[in-house]
Amino acid sequence: METGLVIKSTGSWFTVRMQDGLDIDCKIKGTFRTKGIRNTNPVAVGDHVKIIVEKDYGIIREIVPRKNYIIRKSPNLSKETQIIASNIDQALLVITLVLPKLSTEFIAFLLHPKHMKFLLFWFLIKQIYIMREK
Repeated sequence: METGLVIKSTGSWFTVRMQDGLDIDCKIKGTFRTKGIRNTNPVAVGDHVKIIVEKDYGIIREIVPRKNYIIRKSPNLSKETQIIASNIDQALLVITLVLPKLSTEFIAFLLHPKHMKFLLFWFLIKQIYIMREK
């Protein structure tokens, strides 16, 4: 098996960048879906995975344990959570104070101590003056 990094996720297809720089389109091995995983998709961008290359695509056989990840409640009611990204070193959060409305819950979630020990956060506060007719 070869090891690579998931750089793109589109439906049931994943693009995995191999150590030699080659990008391979991959699918998930079916048993990931039946192992009691409560995520909408067990593989996320940033995952290090082990794959077997077949004819013109690869099959993801194993996910290397994650260093960290950002998770959210799934918009799809059939599962509980969705992993947005994994193995993150830095995060840039661009926020506005007025438009669109600032979501303090999401910022509090990201600044929770369980994330802070793994991530370096950069904040950019954007302000644009909105002209109103009188």
